[in-house]
Amino acid sequence: MPSDRIELWFWELKNEISGKWRPTRYRMTEEDARTRHDDNARKIEGTLEVRESVGFRVGNLQPDREET
Repeated sequence: MPSDRIELWFWELKNEISGKWRPTRYRMTEEDARTRHDDNARKIEGTLEVRESVGFRVGNLQPDREET
């Protein structure tokens, strides 16, 4: 059964004016962080959250039926 895995991290973002780094209050994937903040984002180690979902359809939960 296929599953989708999403890795979310808290990030530190660099203020381009002051040069200071500040932590985010929300998690992002690495792709989102790079797309939004380029090299001004770095992962905060130890904050990984893995989310997995298994794609079910309602029909998969129903008992098999014979064709009539």
